[in-house]
Amino acid sequence: MRDFDCLSVRNGVLHIEGVNILDLAERFGTPLFVFSEAQIRENLRRFREAFAIGWPGPVDVLPAMKANTLLATRQILSNEGAGADIYSSEELAGVLKTGVDPERVSVNGGGKPKNHLRNCVAAGVRITVEDVHEIDLIQEVAAELNKTAKIRFRVKPALPNLWRPTDFSQLTVPIDLGVQVYKSGIPPEYLPEMGRRVLAMPNVELVGLHFHSGRHHPSLWYWEGMMVRYARLIGELSKAWGGWQPTEIDIGGGMASPRDPHNKEFPRSEFLLTALGYPFLVGLRGLGDKAYHALLGKIVAALTSHSDPKVPPTIEEYGRGITSVLCRELKQNGINVDGVRLQLEPGRAMYGDTGIHLATVKTVKRQTAPIPYTWVLTDTTYFFLAGGVLEHNRHPFVFVSKPDAPAMQTADIVGHFCYADQIVLGARVPEVEDGDVVALLETGAYQESSASNFNSLPRPASVLVHGDQAELIKRAETIDDVYGRDVIPERLLTESDETT
Repeated sequence: MRDFDCLSVRNGVLHIEGVNILDLAERFGTPLFVFSEAQIRENLRRFREAFAIGWPGPVDVLPAMKANTLLATRQILSNEGAGADIYSSEELAGVLKTGVDPERVSVNGGGKPKNHLRNCVAAGVRITVEDVHEIDLIQEVAAELNKTAKIRFRVKPALPNLWRPTDFSQLTVPIDLGVQVYKSGIPPEYLPEMGRRVLAMPNVELVGLHFHSGRHHPSLWYWEGMMVRYARLIGELSKAWGGWQPTEIDIGGGMASPRDPHNKEFPRSEFLLTALGYPFLVGLRGLGDKAYHALLGKIVAALTSHSDPKVPPTIEEYGRGITSVLCRELKQNGINVDGVRLQLEPGRAMYGDTGIHLATVKTVKRQTAPIPYTWVLTDTTYFFLAGGVLEHNRHPFVFVSKPDAPAMQTADIVGHFCYADQIVLGARVPEVEDGDVVALLETGAYQESSASNFNSLPRPASVLVHGDQAELIKRAETIDDVYGRDVIPERLLTESDETT
């Protein structure tokens, strides 16, 4: 089911909501981040409704602030009654600016300093405890403020049933190992004693538990397997704490976005990382230069080519699968779910398809020897899409004025920074000309919020589309912004004057 898609083709041109994307590129320039207000609202409502159908208590959607830190998009969510998953004190300050309900704010992250905890207790947000010693700091701060701090433990169950490879690594390692080596979450060995101590604290209330492992796999198999082990751990802790029952259960996030680009780039690169790959490639040199480069060209083409990706589950499918398994397993483990508040913290699935990134083709560069290759050089960079680079994303793309044109060639879509700046490898593209505008899709999550200034390039503007209107919600940086924090010591300036 997909009731609404903010992207459409009208009169041969890609549109976002009611706006011609070529008009956006001309008005605001490129590179440019563009977000759909209607898609943001639609995604939130779908999450809320899909999980409420199968859950016997209230459902809160707490979109991950780290995925999209723009205050305008956050304001839309607060207006819709959404909570927030935040990590840093700075993100907390941002969401509180938008009128979010503090009781629907989940403050995650390890190593929280005392002043951050003080702000959390004063604001009345939920503190998700990551560290063993954190409970003592929370009790101290809450007592000083004469308040009751409401907390949840972020747990880290063992997941030996999740044996498929994790998508967070290009090496073939099981999901369970990927979860265990990740820094977040309290190891199970500490939880029984921590719970007993908190239940005796006068200024701390343990309202629930929290578990987030992220987007290791897009399938329902992954989510259902996690819920089985999470429910089992909740039941064990309930017994260890004298029959304690949670009033809140947070399942975190990690659902796939609709055109899921996660870890789709270089899926066959393990060939090059193995002990056999390198000797094989070097051994080809014995065939002579011409044959060596001919075979090398075929291998490169095979490594960079991609088949059409599988469609991930819909929000509704995630809702049905997760709630049915979680309800069943919690009941089997002695937990009464009636009236318990279920919380989820979608990031990429909340924001991914709400945004696109626009770039203009600067030139098309080709070579025929020793290996045939083509590059489509754009005015953007993967440093403006850094979250996608870290996660090996292969973003879908559309050439805005040629959305239905047949793919005529294979080329790497690249940026203009001095690194390799490979944005989409082995892309099948139409006949491309200088000045064409390309839209990189599924860039609404983690891309604008992780953009950097490598090569001293100013970061792009962001625009919000609402129907047939477009509004600037974050201006493009200037050179003064880029160098605005730099300080040259006076002695160096004096030295410069003396040598000229």
